[in-house]
Amino acid sequence: MDTTTIAVKNDTLKLLHKVKEELKVNSFDDVIRKLLQEAKTPKKSMFGSLKGLDKEFKREELDRFS
Repeated sequence: MDTTTIAVKNDTLKLLHKVKEELKVNSFDDVIRKLLQEAKTPKKSMFGSLKGLDKEFKREELDRFS
């Protein structure tokens, strides 16, 4: 397995330690892989979440902006 050294600020290292404990993983490599995997996973879009709403829907007059 190839390895490398990366430079991070002290506050970033503290965060890595904290996340490592929270995720209960064995290495910083595992932390980084897990975070990258989450970042690359598509999130469910809210676009179209009301697509089933009846087409005749009309807002009440009080709800409208002047």
